[in-house]
Amino acid sequence: MLRFDTRRWILPLLIALLAPACGAAPVKEAPQSAAERLYLEGMEQMHSAAFLEAVQSFQQVLKMPAYLSVTAIARLRMADALFHQSRHDQAIEAYMGYARRHDGSVNVPYARFMVAKAFFEMVPGEFWLLPPVYEMDLGAVDKARMRLERFVRRYPLSAYVAEAQTLRERCIALQLQQHAFVVRFYAERGKWLSVVFRLHHAMKAFPSRAHTVDNYRTLADAYEELGWRGRALAINKTIGQRWPGTPQAKISGLRAADLRNTIARARAAGEATAEMPADLPPTAAVHPETMTVLQLGQG
Repeated sequence: MLRFDTRRWILPLLIALLAPACGAAPVKEAPQSAAERLYLEGMEQMHSAAFLEAVQSFQQVLKMPAYLSVTAIARLRMADALFHQSRHDQAIEAYMGYARRHDGSVNVPYARFMVAKAFFEMVPGEFWLLPPVYEMDLGAVDKARMRLERFVRRYPLSAYVAEAQTLRERCIALQLQQHAFVVRFYAERGKWLSVVFRLHHAMKAFPSRAHTVDNYRTLADAYEELGWRGRALAINKTIGQRWPGTPQAKISGLRAADLRNTIARARAAGEATAEMPADLPPTAAVHPETMTVLQLGQG
């Protein structure tokens, strides 16, 4: 819960607003004074967690002339109030509106960070009656991760970088869990081309995290099921080289020997498709096992 310490600057501003001498005739409140009064009311409402009322106060400020200095910060505080009401779609629109209108402001990095955080907050939460989060639509996670990565690159010295990196890690964890779930779903149903496509996609999207021995082992099995013997042989050899001494490497050694014999017999019989079928989908052009450590990156 945000806490807004308004006490140290409310009193001076109120004194300024009430400065006319006693007994003077009532005068119409100046736009600047009215805007500041409404802004202070909104901040007090934020301090009390009365976010609905705060939004209304800040909206009144935004109806004031745009040249008033307080209207810009009121737009940002209104976005904060919307965020704390979990009205994330509206908060995103308000934060983005602030960044567009005030591109040179020191508050723009904060606004852009909060856009990413609002997208992350739209991810469904864990609830025992619902499937795991990674089985649901993670469109909001994709958008959050993209904006978080852009934020970290653009503002590496920002005070919000550490939180942005933590949220990014949570996004990646959810996306990897979803990839694993989908791969299992297709493998259990014998949809091997879908298994290959999904693993290729994961390995390109998360170069340093999806290149695991278990994913390679699943990919090798899928290649073999599809009749992609040459590819299956290559990736089984890669497993033995990258993860020697593991149970997966032992299995891959046996499979590689069997595949060599099968390919040799097919060639001896004059089969043109001894290693690969004639018609291949576009995903067959991906060779994740040939990626070097330097190519794996940080994803």
